[in-house]
Amino acid sequence: MMLKKLLFAVVLFSYTIQSQTYVKGTLDPAQNYSWVVLYQLKGAKQLYIKNETISNGKFSIEFPQNAPKGMYRLLYSQQNNGFIDFIYNNKSVELKFNPKNPLNTLTFLTSEENKIYQNYQIESTKNKHKLDSIQLSFFNTKDEVQRENLKNSYAKTYKIYNEKQKYYEILTKGKLSNHFIKSSFKYYVPHIIQTPQEYLNSEKQHYFDYVDFKDKVLLNSVFLSEKVTDYVFYLNGSDDMEVQNKLYKNAINEVFKKVGDNLLLKKEFLITLMYNFSQLENTVLIDYLINNFYNKLPVELKDETAINQIQEKVKLAIGKIAPDFSFEKNEKKITLSELNKAEKYILVFWSTGCSHCLNEIPKLYDYTKNKTTVHVVAFAMENDDTDFNKYNSMFTAWTNILGLKKWQNPIAREYQITSTPTYFILDKDKKIIAKPEYFEDVKAFFEK
Repeated sequence: MMLKKLLFAVVLFSYTIQSQTYVKGTLDPAQNYSWVVLYQLKGAKQLYIKNETISNGKFSIEFPQNAPKGMYRLLYSQQNNGFIDFIYNNKSVELKFNPKNPLNTLTFLTSEENKIYQNYQIESTKNKHKLDSIQLSFFNTKDEVQRENLKNSYAKTYKIYNEKQKYYEILTKGKLSNHFIKSSFKYYVPHIIQTPQEYLNSEKQHYFDYVDFKDKVLLNSVFLSEKVTDYVFYLNGSDDMEVQNKLYKNAINEVFKKVGDNLLLKKEFLITLMYNFSQLENTVLIDYLINNFYNKLPVELKDETAINQIQEKVKLAIGKIAPDFSFEKNEKKITLSELNKAEKYILVFWSTGCSHCLNEIPKLYDYTKNKTTVHVVAFAMENDDTDFNKYNSMFTAWTNILGLKKWQNPIAREYQITSTPTYFILDKDKKIIAKPEYFEDVKAFFEK
């Protein structure tokens, strides 16, 4: 009986010691960072784990008991990519980095797995960059001697690249990092490619050759989402918007063929891609993803909150109807949608307390006052009507609106105004057709 108790105590003690794993970091130089947040990277999401203060450039966060293995992120600043990613495999991790340049200064003081994975990333990236640079130089030269030298250089680098890949795959066999290393391998043809089009075709054809969309380790990380995002947005480019959207659609269709019947992964990719397209204000592709993929998901997998957030981000995109609002004019209530004064409208948010506005707005008035096909709706964001009344009597050809509470004005907030002047050009149906930044851009739009 005593032996059983002793064994139980030893097991309990070992478990307790094992559970007390942590990640410690040193920011060098320390600077003014005051907090750090630990996230688990799972699929396309960041799952909050803990947060901790940074004191004199140092922090320590203890992992919860039974914290799953995988990729984690330390976020210390919302700006300028202020984060560090690392592998957690039930062992403590200590690291050091310059917070202004984390990717190039990160050093793992403990954790052999993270050290090996970091070395792999450095060496692999270097060899990939060299192969791509040699290939580009080959396209850009017609000199036969140089081209022959480039072929030889390519063949040597290709051999080194493949040997290094095999070395790291063997070195990390059975470890978490092995999953990322095997899937990070990029296919290159053994010989140099003759034309840029052949090169691009090869890139697209073999992009997912080594990516296993059923790998559970990859599924519990952001690896697959980042891979898909790169494929859709960086391998498909055109200056023609119609062609660009067609390329996007083709790439999206290819991605979802690879995903197959994994509906949860499909949903995560859909949300990720829609957020990216919302940053580009590409409502055509957002609608395409919703109509062709999202709407076909089972009800339990739909995320209406995320969809509403995405739609909110693009409500002011070109092609959208401007949010309607009402105002009083000559004791009569009028709405923006009811205005019927011209073929096009300039909706400008400005303020009499903005020096930049006081420079641009009079120029805008002189430019538009005699244009019968253009009407200006000038929304003045003010704390009171004192200065507004002065300009209202000057800009008689416009529809002048007083927006009290300035930045907190509900209409200004609806239009997400963060600086003045902000311009929207609308067609006769109040659809947004342009969002010029300065008066000169407004002028250029009407004179093109």
